[in-house]
Amino acid sequence: MNLKHYLQKAISLPPHLIIQKMIGKAQRKLKFLYQRQHDTWYSTYLTPDSFPWGRLDRHFQPVSIDSWNSRSKLLGSVTSYYLNHRFDLLGSGWVQVKHGMYCRGLEGYRYEMGSSIELDCKGRWLENRINSANLAKSQRIWHLVDKNYTPIDWHLDFKSGYRWSENTWYLNIPYGHKLGVDIKVPWELARMQHLPQLAWAYVLAGKAQPGFAPSQTYPREFRNQVLDFIATNPPRFGVNWRCTMDIGIRVANWLVSYDLFRAYCAEFDTEFETEFSRSIYQHGWHIINNLEWSPKLRSNHYLANVVGLLFVAAYLPCTPTTNAWLAFAIQELINEVESQFYPDGANFEASTSYHRLSAEMVIYGTALVVGMPPEKYSALKEEYDYRLHKVRPPLQPAPLALYPLAGSDRLIPFPDWYIERLEKMAEFTMHITKPNNHVPQIGDNDSGRFLKLQPLYHQMSVAEAKASYANLDGYTDLRDDAIYWDEDFLDHRHLVAAINGLFGRDDFARLTGEGWLETDLIRHLAKGTRLPSYLQPGQHPAAEEVRIGTKEDWQKFSAKLDSLPQTQAQSRQVLDISVPGSDLDKDLKLYAYPDFGLYLYRSQRLYLAIRCGYLGQNGNGGHAHNDQFSIELNLDGEDWISDPGTYLYTPLPERRNEYRSSQAHFAPQLLAEREKKYLSQGLFTLNNAPEGECVYFGSDGFIGTLRLNKEPTYHSLKIGKHSIDLVDTNSRDELSGQPRILYCSQSEPNKKTTTYFSNGYGKKTIGQNK
Repeated sequence: MNLKHYLQKAISLPPHLIIQKMIGKAQRKLKFLYQRQHDTWYSTYLTPDSFPWGRLDRHFQPVSIDSWNSRSKLLGSVTSYYLNHRFDLLGSGWVQVKHGMYCRGLEGYRYEMGSSIELDCKGRWLENRINSANLAKSQRIWHLVDKNYTPIDWHLDFKSGYRWSENTWYLNIPYGHKLGVDIKVPWELARMQHLPQLAWAYVLAGKAQPGFAPSQTYPREFRNQVLDFIATNPPRFGVNWRCTMDIGIRVANWLVSYDLFRAYCAEFDTEFETEFSRSIYQHGWHIINNLEWSPKLRSNHYLANVVGLLFVAAYLPCTPTTNAWLAFAIQELINEVESQFYPDGANFEASTSYHRLSAEMVIYGTALVVGMPPEKYSALKEEYDYRLHKVRPPLQPAPLALYPLAGSDRLIPFPDWYIERLEKMAEFTMHITKPNNHVPQIGDNDSGRFLKLQPLYHQMSVAEAKASYANLDGYTDLRDDAIYWDEDFLDHRHLVAAINGLFGRDDFARLTGEGWLETDLIRHLAKGTRLPSYLQPGQHPAAEEVRIGTKEDWQKFSAKLDSLPQTQAQSRQVLDISVPGSDLDKDLKLYAYPDFGLYLYRSQRLYLAIRCGYLGQNGNGGHAHNDQFSIELNLDGEDWISDPGTYLYTPLPERRNEYRSSQAHFAPQLLAEREKKYLSQGLFTLNNAPEGECVYFGSDGFIGTLRLNKEPTYHSLKIGKHSIDLVDTNSRDELSGQPRILYCSQSEPNKKTTTYFSNGYGKKTIGQNK
């Protein structure tokens, strides 16, 4: 946001609030200066007497991984890349991440900031990298790493080549300051979401499946990568302590991977166990003291803080501190589900992919709590001391409220509304999933996940991948005939499978099909607990019952649209999408999520999603796009119209805004020059951009309205037996006086666009304007 925005915001506040904010800012600045100076003089690694000793708790039990048998080639190949420290993150292609590596650059922006190293077991190579107060402890930890291990450069944006220094204090880490530089690249790597797949490889290797390394290779690699990270990322120094969200996701992946290895009888040495437990506690301490909380707007970042802290507290031994962390995390998990998910189960970010990310955190956090041992539940009743919690928001005094679980004699901390909302999170994903098992890309998609326990990949050659993705231009890390595993970020069935581990619904199981580990893992994590469904026998899901407006409304608006004259002041245009064959509307079903702003028509041949509604994030629109009345269309299982995705966040602001603009979507081009104003407010806000309103949603069709000037525009859709008609009214452009283009329907380049995340442009020439 620019200076003008902040000045306008300050002027709008009463004098006493301005004074309060100035005092608060000064206090935070002093605390900031003191903490930075203290961390410079004294080691930030915890001393042995400053964290609870004892072995970490166990929460996972062995489950059948027969589903991997048919895909053992995939797992063996992908994990062989991980053993060689080769990663494909945020559009990088499979590259080996190491010190001194060559980086291709991003759209012409390239930096050469990494340097090669001369390894030694005593860690002398860490001198001049780690700050002096932490160097000795960092070297001691590095000494535990196997001698033949090559370290990963955790501080490098291995796309652009820009590198952050290990000895920079975490709150002084810059980002968004240089073109082409993406701080999400090292953050994404440091989430270490590849580690659970090493655990599955360990199991299959132990069964002598072909294509795997010796079984002990995998726990040793897990051990070495974790020690590598701890040694080269001292607490509160470097890029990977900057964002608390990523810290929460990292520690959860560490714990789950470690627990899975132990569940299948892997053993670790005492020195590693000690350093690992110490770092787990250090992660929890950092999270609780760096919460991404705000009284006005909290997002998936804060939810990740909460769930990461929940995993830490659930695995560490019970102490007054960890008990307070546990109670706080559960309290805030419940609060954030109420705040960040609508009653119909959809997420408030106005993004289908962020719905997946946030719902993943909720289901794993919920199952972990439901299956906790009795001693952890004792801490929720009367044993935690709320006075140990020193940060905002406050922790309520004990006991934490517990509710009877239907069909059992148990008490759990989740009320009925919470359980219903969790179930509807899976319904939302089930309803929006296309026949090709992909979801529509509404809003941002940064491929964000909480746990990648069984990710999906498509096999292609490197040559095929380079022909498909523009981001791989100049890629030479693997030969053209080598296997390229292309991760499928738009298949969200794993989320439904995970939630179904608590509900056991037949329709969820039909959507996902067999072979999902997530269902069994959640069931075991919750110790077999089954949550009650809100649906009664024979009842339809709530979203299927939603209708807006009446038959008379449809007739009234249709007549109004039909009678509009072709004048200079107003225009009426029709886009007719003709479909070969007939019976397009046979067995038509409708699903509506008005709070999210998504309306769906589904039949045997048709999938049609219409975006119309709120910007998300309580009006901030941080992950929303200018996509009002955009559609995604799938016919007979084939995508005809699909969204191009997101591409980038901070490295190239113009490209970020290009993908957020209405021109990137199959939507009425209504905002014209005015759109630049909404996009210029900041890369993560669309504050005050117009929102669509649905005035009719039923079997006859859809009508929505958007108020741009004094007169509203109307947009209607009607599904026939062999066509789809889109009718729009819009004022002429206020700057040029020319009629606005209604739909962006031109052909796109054959080569798919670089994205972190999505499969590039999916639009084609569709329909004919009348």
